[in-house]
Amino acid sequence: MRVELAKLEHKAGNFAHEYSAGELVLEEDRIALARAPRISGHITRAEHKVVVEGEFAAVAEVECDRCLQPVELPIGSDFRLEYITAETYLSLETVELAEEDLGLSIFDGEFIDVDEIVREQLLLGIPTQLICRENCKGFCPVCGADRNAADCNCDATEIDPRWSGLRDLQF
Repeated sequence: MRVELAKLEHKAGNFAHEYSAGELVLEEDRIALARAPRISGHITRAEHKVVVEGEFAAVAEVECDRCLQPVELPIGSDFRLEYITAETYLSLETVELAEEDLGLSIFDGEFIDVDEIVREQLLLGIPTQLICRENCKGFCPVCGADRNAADCNCDATEIDPRWSGLRDLQF
C-alpha cells in the first residue's frame, strides 16, 4: 500500500489497512504471520518533512530458539516516523548525527510505502531470542532428541576435544 503525497488534502490525511493473507511479503524465513497485520495512522506534510504517526498490530509465528516449536507472538506498537527527501538531507550540512536524526528516513518525496512501515514494525517487535516457555529443555546436544518430549540417557558432560587442554591448567 502506498500513500501518494500529492493527493493529500490540506497536506494531511489518515490511512488504515488490514492486510489479507499473502499480501505482505516479509522476506524472513524465521517469521510467519499467524494473523493479518493491521495498521492505521495519520500523515502530516510540512514544508520539507513528512511525519507519519500511527499504530500497528499483528500476530507472528516464530520458532522457539531451543526446541524449534512454533510460538504465536502478539506484536503491537505505536510509531512516529519522519521522512525527508535526499536533497533536504544534503542541504542540512550536519557533521554529526544527533539523537533526533536516528528516526529520520530518506524518501523520494512522492509517496510513503506503508508496507515497508509494517514490515519494519513487525521485525522490530520480534525479540532476538524467543523461548516457548521458561522451562524449555531444547534438544540433546549428543543425540538430538527433544528433551521436552522425553528424557534421553546421554552423557552431556562430554567436553569438546578442542578444549581439553584447558582442563590441565591450574590457577
